[in-house]
Amino acid sequence: MPQNLMRKLITCIAAEDKAQEAVLQLEEHYHIQSSISHFARGLGRSSTAATTTGLGQQTEKTIFSVLVSSKQADEIFEFIYHAADLHRPHGGIIYITPIKQASISPNIEAAELEHINISESDAEATLAE
Repeated sequence: MPQNLMRKLITCIAAEDKAQEAVLQLEEHYHIQSSISHFARGLGRSSTAATTTGLGQQTEKTIFSVLVSSKQADEIFEFIYHAADLHRPHGGIIYITPIKQASISPNIEAAELEHINISESDAEATLAE
């Protein structure tokens, strides 16, 4: 697969308000307009409540993922890290998953292909494979 077609999936688990702010900032700074979001709730075992009741503190997080080019992955990863306040204790977690295969829809306009540095002939050749 040509290097310019490689993608990476960045997944972030953060506080709901911080995750929403990070997604809005991604759109503003990188023009990323689509992401996948989930809501999660769980119990932490390291809280003080765990020692007295046997149960941890219930926490709520938002999980969101964005698919980006390999070229931009490190830059966007760092951007999300700071935008979602992951540097603070219990701020959340972020990780990257390499996507080994991705197909380009034949309905993508030429302008969009130029935006991600792919020519139409490269996209058509990838679809033909």
